[in-house]
Amino acid sequence: MVHKLYGDGIHDDTFAIQEMLDSGNVLIELPVPERHYLISKTLKIHSYQELVLSRWSEIRLAPGSNCPMLANSSPDKGSKCIAIRGGIWNFDNVNQAPNPQMVTDDPEWKVPQGKFRKMPVPDDYPVDPVDGTRHGVVGKFGEMAYHPDRYWGNIFQFTNIDRFEMSDTVMKNPVSYAVKCAKLTNFAFSHITFDFNEGNPSPDNMDGLHFDGFCRNGRITDLKGTCYDDLIALNAEDGIVDSPGFGPIENIEIDGIFSDNCHSIIRMLSYGSRISNISIRNVYGSFYRYGIGFTHYFPEQPQRGSFDNIVVENLFISKALPPESDWNGAPDWALIWCEGRGTLGSLRINSFHRIEKTIAVPSMDIEKDFIIDTLSISDASIENHLAEPIVMLRNAGSIKNLNLEKCRAAKGEVINLENNGNITSK
Repeated sequence: MVHKLYGDGIHDDTFAIQEMLDSGNVLIELPVPERHYLISKTLKIHSYQELVLSRWSEIRLAPGSNCPMLANSSPDKGSKCIAIRGGIWNFDNVNQAPNPQMVTDDPEWKVPQGKFRKMPVPDDYPVDPVDGTRHGVVGKFGEMAYHPDRYWGNIFQFTNIDRFEMSDTVMKNPVSYAVKCAKLTNFAFSHITFDFNEGNPSPDNMDGLHFDGFCRNGRITDLKGTCYDDLIALNAEDGIVDSPGFGPIENIEIDGIFSDNCHSIIRMLSYGSRISNISIRNVYGSFYRYGIGFTHYFPEQPQRGSFDNIVVENLFISKALPPESDWNGAPDWALIWCEGRGTLGSLRINSFHRIEKTIAVPSMDIEKDFIIDTLSISDASIENHLAEPIVMLRNAGSIKNLNLEKCRAAKGEVINLENNGNITSK
């Protein structure tokens, strides 16, 4: 090798590791470091390669690097057969630029009610690759085309890959998302731990696994840890600067989530593209914004959200309180939340059990303008330790076919159905 691999936590190992990846070898196995590996630029992994670290070997982003730690080398042409196994991938967020969704270059900006606080853009903030200025991204939605080199604060960025695997990995202290994916086909994430501090500048926008359009045929299993935004996001459409692709998401199996005091289990976001054939099973934990969200989110988008064939089984979940350092003024929604102008074909919920000591929001809430063709809830229980009643299902939208079966109050006052909308058949 031309470049020396140090692993002492002092010298930059970027060029040595990249040299190993560029060798063309199908297996790149990093030895256990003396202390930890230090990198300062995004490592690029190629098709037909497996990158392996020992389970607890750490690779850390150098201060001020402001870039993803690892990405596939051919996001435009596409990559095939990539695997990443092991390691603690530490983004070291307090030593990177602050969250781009929480900074603003507008001197007149004021906090809208229920929205994020923001901080002024620092003088040394990364320059945007499109317009050459320093700014955040929230106020720029719809104004600039997506660019893969825009600073976003993600640990990993994987785009346009067929056959991808990631396992036995600790994802530590991102600025925003731990993993950002789009156009991923035939993929698997397994045995993943999220080890997050409370962010830079606050615990917001810190997703776990974030999937944008054209992701299909995937299995996600055994996720542990607390995220300060969606632990899993399936966003068929997103902010323009945020996404390399808007399109359908389908055929995803999620099995095994263990998370306390987390923002949410999973968000499904659509304002036109279909999200379908999703199974979510075996979830244990507490969540402070919602549990499972079917959302439209962008009110300026006229098309309805599209969801179908969703199966949810074995939820053992309850509400939590947000961290005091959270900058987000959003309310506390139901554990299963149907928001905005969405249409859901079939949703089956089986074995939903809630022991609630925190907030008496409904277990499921269907907002006005949301439409469900067929909703089935069976074997559900609520153990209510609060003085006020808890509603199992609150409907202000429209349900064509509703089946509530074996829904019970294990303790306290529980109302199975509160209906201010339309239910055709039950």
